[in-house]
Amino acid sequence: MEEILFEVEKEPVVYNSKDPLVWREAHRIMELLRFSPDANGVFTARCAPDNYVLPALKHYFMARFIEMPWAIIDEKRGLCLLRKQGEKPQIIEWKETEKNAGEEAGTDEWEELWKHYHKTINNEDRHNPKLQKQLMPQRYWKYLPEIGDKK
Repeated sequence: MEEILFEVEKEPVVYNSKDPLVWREAHRIMELLRFSPDANGVFTARCAPDNYVLPALKHYFMARFIEMPWAIIDEKRGLCLLRKQGEKPQIIEWKETEKNAGEEAGTDEWEELWKHYHKTINNEDRHNPKLQKQLMPQRYWKYLPEIGDKK
């Protein structure tokens, strides 16, 4: 079932809830999003999926982050799935001023801990780049702090 939810710069943003490609990518995004707190205490993650998956992410992250404010920014479409403290998530257009306000100042301590954890458990003898690219396509790597250092 296709549903036109938004028009961004005169282009309709269509969400197809029955398309298996949408659900496959939504599932990947659920596994690969990395959240960092911004200056306002909102935990923000960025992505640029090939398909419009924000509606498919809403219930998963509502259950995962029960009372915490969070935002998932779809950079490709200029949209943001935003959940403010005590409110239901909503999809809004992501404006240039919000892009600047949501930028983190460098890396946070959790990101550094995650990088350290990843480096510690990584076994170089079992490194398999072909399998890594199959399970985690390269287009997602720029959003993953543990992979960003390897480029």
